[in-house]
Amino acid sequence: MAKSRKRQRDLEEQAPTEQVDSPNDESEDDDGPVIEDDDATSSEEEDEGDAPKPTPQPVIQSSIKSDGRYNNKQRLLLLSSRGVTARYRHLLEDLRTMIPHSKKESKLDVGKNYSGGITGGGYGAAVNEIAEVRGCHTVLFLECRKRGQDGYMWLGRTSHANSSFEGNGEGAATAGGKHLMITGGPSVKFHITNIHTMDELKMTGNCMKGSRPVLSFDKSFDHIDHLKLIKHLFIDVFGTPRGHPKSKPFVDRVMAFYYADGKIWVRNYQILEEAAATAKEAHSQKKMTGHSHSTSLIEIGPRFVLNPIRIFRGSFGGQTLYVNNEFVNPNVARAMEKKTQGEKYVRRKGAQKKRKLKDESIVVPLDPLADVFK
Repeated sequence: MAKSRKRQRDLEEQAPTEQVDSPNDESEDDDGPVIEDDDATSSEEEDEGDAPKPTPQPVIQSSIKSDGRYNNKQRLLLLSSRGVTARYRHLLEDLRTMIPHSKKESKLDVGKNYSGGITGGGYGAAVNEIAEVRGCHTVLFLECRKRGQDGYMWLGRTSHANSSFEGNGEGAATAGGKHLMITGGPSVKFHITNIHTMDELKMTGNCMKGSRPVLSFDKSFDHIDHLKLIKHLFIDVFGTPRGHPKSKPFVDRVMAFYYADGKIWVRNYQILEEAAATAKEAHSQKKMTGHSHSTSLIEIGPRFVLNPIRIFRGSFGGQTLYVNNEFVNPNVARAMEKKTQGEKYVRRKGAQKKRKLKDESIVVPLDPLADVFK
């Protein structure tokens, strides 16, 4: 009896499990439920296809890939001729402070009988030889004439730049293994006027010594042919190479070049960012400009005006690429001024002579009654 009861309890316990498992077995054998699941998944995929997919954000990649090393090792030779005045000397010191990759050199005194190098005699041969010794690729030469009355600035690439390029062997295949500019170049001669140094201006702007500048050019430098070439020379001369040992990894000033009245106006500004002192000022500032802080430019100095005279293909000479026909030589301007003053003198002396002749021509007639009462 005990065995029969135990068997009956086992059958009762197995009965519900069989009822639960049977639907699962039927669903596995029947294809109906499987078709319904596929329909459901397909409808979900259609719903997802109707929804707009988010547009992927474009990845901005820099056109210049930097490895963080000091690769652009070009140097600038900064010197002047003998006989410069104090104003030009102070301007040269300001430029040395602004350009950390410059090489200082004493005043150049070259006689007319000096001859050497490929470029011939004069200042050009001497500057190219000094640049080759100092290892400089570009040059800024300040020349004074007429006892400091006229100042001329030379900018250009020296022969050392092309000789170092020739030594690399990269350009030997071009032009049949011959270089078209062995003597350096191009170079530009400017007439510099309206010079104001840092000490003379006493501006409130200030920047870190050795910081890299942002070079800002007028839109004319992208449309006028000779200004395009001058723009590249300005970048080589005033643009500090990245990673230079004497430069600072900061950008806190702007060098601006503007073209107006046929001349290039050079200015140097400090980039000043000021945060609002109160929440109200920050709100009004953000409402006007979209930023809670304000950015302004404060002039540092120096300032000067460059009038391009001539562009040469070589360094300090060679084939002429551009001539400024509107440029008037300062000697001619002074001669015209003296001539105008001389004409004034001639007119004044002529008026005096006419007055004297007129006084002599006036004769008072004798009075017949003048001796009556004597």
